[in-house]
Amino acid sequence: MVNQLRFWLYRNLVALLELLDFKKTEIIPLAPPADRQVRFRPFSEAHPDMPIRGLHEAVTYPLEDRAEPRLREIRSAKLVLSFLSWIAPRHTPPVPRDLERFLSSVYPRGFRLAWPIPPALPPQLARPDADVLAELAVCAPFGSYLRRAGSGSGENTYELDLRWVNGYQVRESLARPGGRALFAVRDGRLATAAIHPDHLPTELARGALLAGLNEDLTTFRHNLSVHLTMLTSFALATTNKLNARHPVRRLLHHCFHTVLIGNREIAELQLAGARGYSATIFSHDAAELLRMADDHVSRFDFWDFEPDTQFRNRGTMQTPFDYPYRDNILRLWAETAAYVKDYLALYYQGGDSVRSDAELARWARELDRLVPNGITLPGGDITFEWLARVSATLIHVSTVEHDVLNNIAWNYSTLGWIVPTVVPLSGEMMDQRRAFDLIATIIGTWKPYNMLLTANVPALALDERAAGAMQKWIERLGKIQDNMASGPVEPDRQPDLSLSYPANLNVSISN
Repeated sequence: MVNQLRFWLYRNLVALLELLDFKKTEIIPLAPPADRQVRFRPFSEAHPDMPIRGLHEAVTYPLEDRAEPRLREIRSAKLVLSFLSWIAPRHTPPVPRDLERFLSSVYPRGFRLAWPIPPALPPQLARPDADVLAELAVCAPFGSYLRRAGSGSGENTYELDLRWVNGYQVRESLARPGGRALFAVRDGRLATAAIHPDHLPTELARGALLAGLNEDLTTFRHNLSVHLTMLTSFALATTNKLNARHPVRRLLHHCFHTVLIGNREIAELQLAGARGYSATIFSHDAAELLRMADDHVSRFDFWDFEPDTQFRNRGTMQTPFDYPYRDNILRLWAETAAYVKDYLALYYQGGDSVRSDAELARWARELDRLVPNGITLPGGDITFEWLARVSATLIHVSTVEHDVLNNIAWNYSTLGWIVPTVVPLSGEMMDQRRAFDLIATIIGTWKPYNMLLTANVPALALDERAAGAMQKWIERLGKIQDNMASGPVEPDRQPDLSLSYPANLNVSISN
């Protein structure tokens, strides 16, 4: 009874704080950049309780970040959440196995008042006979993990390989997350053929693999790779090395909208220390998370986020089964890649003009220094093609990739009885406290923000030609939105919860 009361109090106080945060959220409009240098320091110096190597964090911020009030809010939130963590009971019951009872336990009234659309159960997971791993492997938010299996696995064999997560110690009473699933193609569909490690009961092994996917997606691909590794590095290099009227600065500027202060919040509340959400929601404590983060950053590959490279390297550019994640991503990527080339062609007439831009050369060198493992192509030449690929990839990550990792995840990674964050060795479902905390970290994505299709990105342009190129990109994305939202056969069909829709794209990952 005492534990029930403590958990009720904890849930409702956290939900009240979230509701107040929704109500006071201010949309900061996009504005052209200013010439203002940003000072920064090693991440390990900024966060001695989580000293991840190879990362950096801003010390001063662009004016539009409105850093002083945000810093006060971050400090206050950290103190309040630290206090509330003492209220929450150490043990809570397992999550229920159906959506209605699940939401009753982890989506309190304060959340419903802030955002009245709780996580929903995607239709492909609702069927009693659903092959959950196979369904998740081909759709967002987990679709980026699917790859063709290596030699010796058989023709048309595919896999989800999260064995890297298996190599780290976990808290007592929990199964090690991660593992590997092999898939066969049957009747034109992907089907689970085997799950490893096979010394565990099948249900436990499946849960461990799903928990590994959830942790990798949330902590490592999303918060660590996209937020703190890629976007912080690009924001620092671009702000400090390209003047405010440089055409590449204007092209990329919306991607950095309040990113540096937003990433400070990510670091403080989610990754830093024993009470950060990453250390409390998932299976590993802060010390083990640091080991994992260092290892992950040491393998970071910027080009793995370029869709063409991603699917080509995974052997999934073409598949003998439907792969809606790939088709959705490539459709949106094609528009962004074409837009970037059209825009850059207004200012650069081939490789010689790119190489003769001294500011661009300094920018590229700074990116190579700040981004773990660099971003230059083999040979190190700065070419028009390189510039277009780098710029388009950054824009894609800031819009579509982040929509996948942050928004679409709402209806997948939060469903703790299907996709857990931890797997008790007892065979029970994960606990309600962790399920609630994961929802509490993600719900903020639904606050009022600048949306890409309506935020007037063309206002950032240097001239009318560039504004025209930007406007055409927005209009082409708008046409894709119209096409995805309605059709001649099913004009009233519901949105597919696994797809990225242009109308849901933000201007940046942290605006």
